[in-house]
Amino acid sequence: MTPPATAAAGSDAVTLAGHVAVVTGASSGIGRATALRLAAAGATVLALGRDQARLDDVAKQATGPGDLVPVRLDLTDDEARTTFAAEVLARHGRVDHLVHSAGAYGSARVDDATIADLDAQYAANVRAPYALTQGLLPALRVAGADGGADIVVVNSTQGVRAGAGTSQFAATQHAMRGFADSLRQEINADGVRVATIHLGRTATPRQETIYAREGRAYAPELLIQADDVAGLIAYLLHLPATAEVTELHLRPAKKSY
Repeated sequence: MTPPATAAAGSDAVTLAGHVAVVTGASSGIGRATALRLAAAGATVLALGRDQARLDDVAKQATGPGDLVPVRLDLTDDEARTTFAAEVLARHGRVDHLVHSAGAYGSARVDDATIADLDAQYAANVRAPYALTQGLLPALRVAGADGGADIVVVNSTQGVRAGAGTSQFAATQHAMRGFADSLRQEINADGVRVATIHLGRTATPRQETIYAREGRAYAPELLIQADDVAGLIAYLLHLPATAEVTELHLRPAKKSY
C-alpha cells in the first residue's frame, strides 16, 4: 500500500516528524504495523505491549527517520499504567497521537459465557484504554494546542452490529464506540481529534486463532491486511487540522466468511 503521506499531500498536510505517538498492542498485528508505519514517517513511537521479546523484534524492524521505542506494559495494571503516563509527560511533554489497538477477544453463547471472561474482556478492552486515555489527556492537550493531536480507536464491526456468540466482546466494542463519541465532543475544542475504525476480519494472529476455533481454513490473503489498517491510520494523522474523520468502516473486498 502506498504510504498515505502522498495521499494526504498538500501544503496543509501534517508531517509526523518530531511527533510523539503512543501505540498499544504493538507487539503484533495492527499495532505492530502501525508502530512501524509511524516510525517510518518520522514519529517517535512508544510501542506498548506485554511481550518484551516481540517488542524488541519490532524495534529491530523499524526503518526511517523516526524512532521506535519498545515499552513493556500491561495496560490492565493500574500502577504501571499511571507510572507510564507520568513518565511520558515528564520526558516528552506531549503526545501527538494515541492509537488504541490492543485488546482481548473471547466468544461464547450467553448461556455458556462466564462472568470471569466478561470481566477480563471489559478490563482489557474498555477500562484499560479508557484509563490510558485519561492519563495521557494532559499530554494530548499540549499537542492539541500546538497544531493538533489525534486519538484513534481500532474497533470492530461487532461494535456496530453484534453477531451470535459475541455478546461479551461486542459489548466492549459498543462501549468503546460510545466512549470515543463522547470524548470527541469534550476535547475537539482542545485541538484533539477522535476517530473510530470499525474493522471486519483482518489477517492477524488473533484472527488465525478465531478461525481455528471455528474449525475453518484460514486464508489470510482474503482478509484485510494489517498494513492496510496502518496505512489508513497514518492517513488520518496526516490530515490537515481543518478536517476530522470521526468514523470509518473497513471490510475485506471479497466476502470469504
